[in-house]
Amino acid sequence: MTSIKSRFHLNGIVLVVPVLKVIMKRTYAILLVVLLPFSLFAQDQEANTLKVQGSAQIEMMPDLFQFDLRFNVTTEAQRQSIDSLNDMTDYMIKCLTKKGKISKDSLKTIGFYTNINDNQYRPEVKTTYTASQTLQLKIGADKEQIIKLLNVIADTNLPVNVNTSSYFSDKAKAKSEEALIKAAFENASRQAQMLASAGNFEVGAVRSVDYTQGEPFQVNALARMESMAMKSSDDRSFANFNLAPQEFQKSIRISYFIHQKKN
Repeated sequence: MTSIKSRFHLNGIVLVVPVLKVIMKRTYAILLVVLLPFSLFAQDQEANTLKVQGSAQIEMMPDLFQFDLRFNVTTEAQRQSIDSLNDMTDYMIKCLTKKGKISKDSLKTIGFYTNINDNQYRPEVKTTYTASQTLQLKIGADKEQIIKLLNVIADTNLPVNVNTSSYFSDKAKAKSEEALIKAAFENASRQAQMLASAGNFEVGAVRSVDYTQGEPFQVNALARMESMAMKSSDDRSFANFNLAPQEFQKSIRISYFIHQKKN
């Protein structure tokens, strides 16, 4: 008797499986009926969409300018090299603030280091000590003031390496970004209208916008020596300095709803 009941029990389990399969098939069928209209609607919407890429390009003048004045002093005594470095830096600061009318808040020293030039493998050459640092100056990108400061630096006759760069403030970046986006949207709209005219359809509202920032907004324009004209070969004063505008580009992908023209 026990073995017969067990077989009935096993048979009962086997009978349940087909029932579950029937329920699942009905559930899938219901889901297909419900979701199919949405899928067809989405396909219809996609079919009635025009995708264009609007692009823009503008030029802007940098509004900030930076001088990096690098001093290097090498002597036979470490203390002497550091003192000489400080004397040169202090004198340059004095000249820039007095003759160039620069606020001390615009100046700062960075990148200080000392180095021992050990000549242990060349006994005939004395060991020397090098001290170095950079005096950094940030101002507005005013051409006349830049020329004036270049002449002040040259008049000091100090052994200094001068590097310059122009760049943009956060306010200028935001202004250019706004101008680029607006111009890119206008460009996309013009393209859409031209395509509509050629294809004999009408452009509707904006459906979607794909906009990515891309690379960080950063431009470093190094001042080129050929842009610095000298008054004469004997006079090392600067007569001219050209600040070149910087070029920026932006692209935005825009989707529009389109409709057949009404007769």
